[in-house]
Amino acid sequence: MFSTISGFILLGLSIAAPIGPINIEIIKRGLQYGFWSAFLVGAGGISSDFALMGLMFFGLSHIMTLTWIKISLTLLGCFILLHSGWTNLRMASLTIEPSNPSESIPSDIGVRSYLTGMTIAASNPMNLLFWLGIYGSVLSSSLQKSNHLQSFFLCSLLFIGIGLWNLNLAFTVHFGRLLMNTLVKKCLNTFASLILIGYGLKFGFIGISELLHIIIS
Repeated sequence: MFSTISGFILLGLSIAAPIGPINIEIIKRGLQYGFWSAFLVGAGGISSDFALMGLMFFGLSHIMTLTWIKISLTLLGCFILLHSGWTNLRMASLTIEPSNPSESIPSDIGVRSYLTGMTIAASNPMNLLFWLGIYGSVLSSSLQKSNHLQSFFLCSLLFIGIGLWNLNLAFTVHFGRLLMNTLVKKCLNTFASLILIGYGLKFGFIGISELLHIIIS
């Protein structure tokens, strides 16, 4: 049993580790606002993933395969990533390091960070395909070996691994930024913003291509 539990946690770590929009947003928020903002982005992403796993677990995965649902989510993800990347790109080029960093942190940044992570994860077509593919096979195999309650528990262990990765990334960025000067932080912030814009353009291309394919056919 211990090997099964540790295996699911390690799978969660391996799932969360590759660079994607959520990890980039965690880095971006961590450079700007510190640990809690970065951590809450990851928490929002986990919330969306957990809800999606629940939908698949209770047999609603076919909804996510509907063409119009996929196109709508892809275009929504395009808009969110382009908006987030462009807004932060402007801030990175215009803002100057404040004398008191706490004065520059909005009071609702925690809620905004959480909602941003949740929305990016929910509208990321790569994330949805990953759930339908890799995660779906994990759910199917676990359902064949045990009862539904135990299967749900085992699959939930994936989020321990994902959470550990997000925690590690948030800590690393938070303490790493203390060793950086203003120029380095702005360069990293700009680079992260450009990556988000790149992902947004990619999602937009995918969504528009699928939409045009439906219209033409």
